[in-house]
Amino acid sequence: MSLATVAVRGAGVSLAGQLVRLLLQVGSLTVLARLLSPEDFGLVAMVTAITGVAELLRDFGLSSAAIQAKELSDDERTNLLWINTGIGLVCAIIAASSAPLFVSLYGNEKVGPIVLVLSSLFVVSAFNTQFWANLSRSLRFNALAVTGVTAQAVAVATSITMAVLGFGYWSIVGQQAALVITTCVMNVLQSGWWPGRYRRSVSVRRFFRFGGGVLGVQLLGYATNNVDNIALGAVWGAQPVGLYSRAFQLMMVPMQQINDTMARVTLPVLSRVHEDQRTYVRYVQGSQLIGCYFLATCFAMAAGMAHPLVLTLFGKPWEAVTPIFIAIAIGGMFRGIGQVSYWMFLSRGKTGEQLRLFLVTGPLMIVMLIAGLPWGPIGVAIGHSVGHLTYWLLSLWRAGKVVGVPRAPLFWQATRSIFVVSGPAGLAAAAGQLIVHTPLAQIGLGLAFTAAYLLIITRLLPTEHRNVMMILDRLGIRRRLRRSSATDPTHETSPGGSLVLLDSQPPEATQESNTSSSFALSMYPQDEVLGDRRPSGTYPGSQQDAHSPGTKRQAHNRPNER
Repeated sequence: MSLATVAVRGAGVSLAGQLVRLLLQVGSLTVLARLLSPEDFGLVAMVTAITGVAELLRDFGLSSAAIQAKELSDDERTNLLWINTGIGLVCAIIAASSAPLFVSLYGNEKVGPIVLVLSSLFVVSAFNTQFWANLSRSLRFNALAVTGVTAQAVAVATSITMAVLGFGYWSIVGQQAALVITTCVMNVLQSGWWPGRYRRSVSVRRFFRFGGGVLGVQLLGYATNNVDNIALGAVWGAQPVGLYSRAFQLMMVPMQQINDTMARVTLPVLSRVHEDQRTYVRYVQGSQLIGCYFLATCFAMAAGMAHPLVLTLFGKPWEAVTPIFIAIAIGGMFRGIGQVSYWMFLSRGKTGEQLRLFLVTGPLMIVMLIAGLPWGPIGVAIGHSVGHLTYWLLSLWRAGKVVGVPRAPLFWQATRSIFVVSGPAGLAAAAGQLIVHTPLAQIGLGLAFTAAYLLIITRLLPTEHRNVMMILDRLGIRRRLRRSSATDPTHETSPGGSLVLLDSQPPEATQESNTSSSFALSMYPQDEVLGDRRPSGTYPGSQQDAHSPGTKRQAHNRPNER
C-alpha cells in the first residue's frame, strides 16, 4: 500500500473519528454548563493545571521515541511499558502526598480529595502509553478512531449521569476517570500485544536520549499553557477560573481533535519521508496550509460569533465568557498554524534545538500571561494570544532554519491566508449579529455569510482555488469524487494519488527561499508502508527521530478536561 494511500485513508478515518468526538465533547460542554456552576469547573481546573504535569512525566517522551524508532523489538517495547508504568506509579504517589499543598495554595479544602482521585489515574495512563504507541506506529488509524470515539462516549455519559444525580464537581472528575480507563482498555484489546517481564539485559537508553528532549519541550509548553489557571486560582479564586477554563475549553475542544488527526497522520508519514527533501517540504507546506485554511478560519469565525455561541452552548449565566473567548480564539489561530514548526523539529530529530527554543520562548510566554493577571481572566486571555503570536513567529523562523525548509514561503502562506481567508471570514461571521437578534439565527446567518465569502474567493482567486483543491485531496474527498465519475473518458488519475500542494516551480526551486504565492498540485512519490494491520516482531519505521506531541499536554495523548 502506498504512503499516499495510507495518508489519505488515515486522514479520512481519523477526521471522521475526531468529528464524532468533537460532537460528543461539545454536547458535554453544553449539557454540563447547565447542570454545574463555574465554581465546579474551576475547582477541577485548578487541580488538573498542576497534576497534568504528571501526565508528561509518566510518558517521558518514550511514546514519541517508540514511534519514531527505525526498529523496535518486542523486548524493547516491553521494557518501555514497564518503565512508563513505574514512572506513573511514582507520579501518583507524589501527587497524592501533595494534596495538602494544593489545599494550602488555593485555600480550598475541596481540592484535596480531587487530587487523590485524579492521581490514581496516572498509573492507568502510564500503562496505556506503549499500547497507544504500538497502534500509532503501525498506522492503525481505524483502531485509534474506534478507541477515541468509544472512550469519549463513555466519559460523556458518565459525567452527565453523575451531574444529573447531583454529584457536582465530581461529575467532571468522573468524566476524566472514565476517559482514561476506557481508553486504556480499548487500546489493550485492539493492540494484539501483551508485555512480558522486564529484561535488564535489553537496553532502552537510546529511547531516553530522544524522549528527554521531547519531555523538556513538553514541560515548558505545559507551563505556558497551564500557569494561567494556577495563577488565576491562587489570586482570583475558583469562579474566575471556571469562566476562563470554559472559554479555553471551547477553543481546545476543536483544536485538540484537529491536531490529533493531523499528528496521527502527518507525523508518522513525515517519519517515513524525512530523508527525501523534496517530498518532505511538500508535506510540511501542505500540512501548514490545512492549518491555515481550516484551523485559523474556524477560530476566526468562532471569535466573530463568540456571543451567540456562548449563549447557545452555555446559557445566559455564562455570558461573561464571551470577551475571554474572543481573546483566546484569536490566539488559537496562531496556535493552530504554529503546530507545523513543532512537527518539523521532531520529524528531523531536532529535539535539542526545540528545547533550546522553548527555553527562550517558554518563559517569555509565561511573563506575557502573568502580565495580564491584574485584569483578571480577560487580561490573561490577551496575554495568552500575544504569547502564541510571538511563539509562532520565532518557532517557524528557527524550525525552518534548523531542518532546512524554506521559511519565506511558509510565512507568506500563513500571512496571506490570515488576511485573505481567515480574517475576512471572521468578520463575515460577525456580520450576522447586525441583522438578526436571536443567538441561533445569528450563528446561522454568520455561517451563511462566511460560506458565501469563502465561495466567492475560491471562485475568483486562482491561488485559493488551487489550495482548496489540495486540501480536498489531502482529505481524500476528490479521490472519492473521481471514483464516482470514473465513467468520464477524459478523467485521468495518477497511480500515486493526488495529495499535496506545492509551488508550481520544480522541486529543486522549492528547496530555496521562494516567496511565490502560486501553488499547484503535485504527487507524492510512492513508498510502501504498513496499513491498518497489526505488525509483529520488529517494526519498520522512520530513519530518524520523529513524532510529536500536540496541543495543551500533547496532541496525541488524550486531553484533560480544563
